[in-house]
Amino acid sequence: MVTEQEVEAIGQTLVDPRQPLQARFRALFTLRGLGGPSAIAWISRAFTDDSALLKHELAYCLGQMQDRRAIPVLVDVLRDTCQEPMVRHEAGEALGAIGDPEVMEILKQHSTDPVLEVAETCQLAVRRLEWLLQGGGSPAAGPYLSVDPAPPAEERDVGRLREALLDEALPLFDRYRAMFALRDAGGEEAALALAEGEEGPQ
Repeated sequence: MVTEQEVEAIGQTLVDPRQPLQARFRALFTLRGLGGPSAIAWISRAFTDDSALLKHELAYCLGQMQDRRAIPVLVDVLRDTCQEPMVRHEAGEALGAIGDPEVMEILKQHSTDPVLEVAETCQLAVRRLEWLLQGGGSPAAGPYLSVDPAPPAEERDVGRLREALLDEALPLFDRYRAMFALRDAGGEEAALALAEGEEGPQ
């Protein structure tokens, strides 16, 4: 059992800009694993840091913890146009990962954000929440133990999944579902399909 004093020591490492980034990242992922209100509070304090990469990972970890007590700070980060786009985008994704419908309205507001990465991420998060509300339930645990922006598609045929991934006429949410199904499928054919997705349709 970790004591509050030990959590505080880990948190102090995270928020100390004099510490090497490697140590701060280790502290962040330790707090993510511990969970609870104290861990969330320490992670939240670090959003004032200068490192966009660190702040991106702060938001990611809060989303993966799936604790609704992280919602207020993530909403603040999403709304804060002084934060880097990659940080705001990850805050939107994290809100979708938590899966609480109370954030639906704020995500819809930012689905038309002038920053494209933020807008598209919030659109995906809205679709994920809608999927959950429509009885999608919690996606089955995949091999990577992550909470993804979209559940993997139920389709198992790699060729059909490749077609869906590359089809720019499909909603982004459906293409993401194909992408995560390919990731979970593994193997050379799925990997090549994902590589094509990186390049875009020819």
